[in-house]
Amino acid sequence: MFTLQCTKKLESELGMMDFVAVPTAGDRLYGWHAHLFLLNRRKCVLVMNNETRYNFVLNGLKKQDFKRFHELVIESIAENLLADKADKQVIESYMQSTDSLSFTKTSDRSIISQINDMILIIKHMHQYELEEKGEIHAQWFNKLNRRINKVPMLKLPLAYSGETMLAALGNRQF
Repeated sequence: MFTLQCTKKLESELGMMDFVAVPTAGDRLYGWHAHLFLLNRRKCVLVMNNETRYNFVLNGLKKQDFKRFHELVIESIAENLLADKADKQVIESYMQSTDSLSFTKTSDRSIISQINDMILIIKHMHQYELEEKGEIHAQWFNKLNRRINKVPMLKLPLAYSGETMLAALGNRQF
């Protein structure tokens, strides 16, 4: 089962969803953290894996997106892994080995810290793109999701979250 640990901001945006007070101690590869933030007056959510720090941004979310947030997150995990050239069969095995998504409160301050650092990097990249080109296209967020997993994180064994996620998926027996 996937576990999505949401910050208070995101929890209040999601509204009446059932939140488990304490996350279960399961496989960290199936655990994710999520945080709501604003980028150019649009609601965005950064989702980060607990074990590998693999992350991506869901951009321009509207009220109906938050109503089907669990589906959106699961779809986005698969789409981003595929875009980062993960093996299709490995992705399917990873996605099939879980049957649902549970929501809990956050439990790891180091992940929250890395999420906040990544949001600062994203905002800087966004500002730079606006200054250079004057506008942001929807394709830019796809490129952004590829680039943010190439930012070094010193606590990871392979230094980059994208490489660490692909290696973790490749080493698992599903």
